Amino acid sequence: MPIRLAPAHDPARTAGRHAAGRGLVSRVRIMAANDNGDGVAAGTAGAFDPLLVDALRHFARHGLDAARVAQGEAERAALAGDAPGAAHWIAITGLFDRRLAAAASPLPVLA
Repeated sequence: MPIRLAPAHDPARTAGRHAAGRGLVSRVRIMAANDNGDGVAAGTAGAFDPLLVDALRHFARHGLDAARVAQGEAERAALAGDAPGAAHWIAITGLFDRRLAAAASPLPVLA
């Protein structure tokens, strides 16, 4: 049995090709967006947010339970007296669940 491979159907590209073929529009070079940095320095447009990277790694480890686990980490950091760590975990919680982060926000930091 022969195997046939067909390209994905993209109506926008197809319509653009037909219109360009009839001379109605000029051809536009379609390029893919590239997010690998391409030498982009940190802090400029296109650079990754470190908090987002941490949140995505946390989600990869904990899945749909990531918000609750991050809130627990924020509570542990607050009880240990680590205010920057607690703020970091609350920010990660906020990326997953804003209400949960707002509820965890006024955690007391023990000195």
